[in-house]
Amino acid sequence: MTFSLNLQFRNWLKKLERWGPALLWMFVIYRASADSQSVSHSSRIIEPFFRWLIPNITPDQLADIHLWARKAAHATEYAFLSVLFLRALTEDRTQLRKWAFSAWMMATAFAATDEFHQLWIPGRDGNPRDVLIDSAGAALAVLIWVKLSSVVAKESAPAAASAPAARLPMPEPPLCILEGENPENRTQVRLVVDNQLLRENRGCLLLGRKRATVQLCIRNTSISNQHLALIFHDGQFEIEDRNSSNGTLINGRQLAPFQPETVVDGDQIEVGEVVLHFRGVT
Repeated sequence: MTFSLNLQFRNWLKKLERWGPALLWMFVIYRASADSQSVSHSSRIIEPFFRWLIPNITPDQLADIHLWARKAAHATEYAFLSVLFLRALTEDRTQLRKWAFSAWMMATAFAATDEFHQLWIPGRDGNPRDVLIDSAGAALAVLIWVKLSSVVAKESAPAAASAPAARLPMPEPPLCILEGENPENRTQVRLVVDNQLLRENRGCLLLGRKRATVQLCIRNTSISNQHLALIFHDGQFEIEDRNSSNGTLINGRQLAPFQPETVVDGDQIEVGEVVLHFRGVT
């Protein structure tokens, strides 16, 4: 019962960490739109600056600049909000394209509700054109964010070998298998370990939720980004908890962080709420 409550609390904190910035920014936008004197407040900054910058500016030109500066500020507000929504909806860069449209739609929907809210504020008015401007800012920000993330991912990816091998190597027999089921989405989890995989990762395979940094990715909120290490040492396999949030159990016994424990065929490993079975292959 204590473990279940602790797990629920940690999951709640993770959701708060992801959604908190977006909710806070929504509140900031809401408070700003509730200011009936916002036009006069912004004019105190914009108009003196442009009078100093362009001494011969006319009142009409100044009014146009003030108007477009406010529209640009609105678009920027919702550009930032759409990126925060995208951050909250995704766990890593591989999901950005999948959730980009949803993030844009959420920002546009909030822009529409904000304009409706302004209908009831003295000195303010709701304008469908402003929704379009805010939506355009959100769309541009999402597109730029997805594109930049794609460029960063390509630059950080390891370079492919310059020349293919003349002869394909024979597949190596597995040394062990780690398998189970993810109860969060009812999908099978399986890692087949052989000598080639161990060589490529220097004898240490990571299990966790962050795809870019582990060899076995499990999409489950009870699992940390890098939760567990499977280590091949002196001819035997060991597991090591990487100071995970919800801990690791082997045959019902809690592992201390960073203390390797030998595993043998038939051992049951609990990673958060996911139960895995270790199969040694002879």
